[in-house]
Amino acid sequence: MKEHYHKLSILFSILFPFLFWMDGSLMGSPISTSYFQTKEGKIAYTQTGVGKRNLILLPGIGDRKESYFEVAEFLAKENSVYSFDLRGHGESDVSFSSYGPKETAEDILSFIREKDLQNVYIVANSMTAASAVYIRSMEKRRVLGLVLSGPFVRDKAPLSFGMKTLVQLAFRGPWGPSAWVSFYESLFPVNPPKDLKERSEKLKKNLSEDGRMAAVRSMLLASKTECEPALNLVSGNVIVVMGTKDPDFDSPEEEAHWIGTKLSGEVRMYEGVGHYPFVENPIRFTSDVQQLWQKK
Repeated sequence: MKEHYHKLSILFSILFPFLFWMDGSLMGSPISTSYFQTKEGKIAYTQTGVGKRNLILLPGIGDRKESYFEVAEFLAKENSVYSFDLRGHGESDVSFSSYGPKETAEDILSFIREKDLQNVYIVANSMTAASAVYIRSMEKRRVLGLVLSGPFVRDKAPLSFGMKTLVQLAFRGPWGPSAWVSFYESLFPVNPPKDLKERSEKLKKNLSEDGRMAAVRSMLLASKTECEPALNLVSGNVIVVMGTKDPDFDSPEEEAHWIGTKLSGEVRMYEGVGHYPFVENPIRFTSDVQQLWQKK
């Protein structure tokens, strides 16, 4: 993250539409949360739609499953769609001993195997892109394709002691949720969604619950080294989606094309878009996801 969390000074400042962000409901129709039990705690998810393909949607650090709601509604017309909260996030438990891309991958692998899912496609954002690549490397027969948006799949350099200290200070204490929300809002540098304030307030409220900011800090500091070897084991039917104005990268184009080449995938650059392409342009994003199976 710019590789080093762009403009970190904002972390100390405490200073699509709204209907699709209403805690799992659309125009009054409730979508209930289900839970997947792991050894250390429960992982929350929602299921929408029924189809022969199984789509798994993974948000990034500090985000919730609801951020995919509009995309999930589009995709659920022909598919079974599972939108997840990560460990310690959203409605998932905070009882886990560790948090990171490898742990996320292990949770989803367990889910796929226990549910005996076939024809699986994974959509992942930010850190969970590394998780998605690892999952596919372990389940090539079941997992047939990936869409990676704003993806972090490797550690270019280890975080310095100073950066680790700054992350701990910025996101610890009563100011932590507000600092994260300020950072989150900065990831929409050009065309923020109209309901950004509503999204931010819901994130802040969720992250104010006990244990949630600890999970965020742990994930921010987690290494991707356990997932990086999977980059050599995955090839084809991968789409990399990157916003040209994603402030988490010094050169979004360069990173997107490096990942695309490494995974023998295709690259989609969204002009003027930040770190969350599926929020800023859900219709185009949905169309790109569908390319995973429509081009076959």
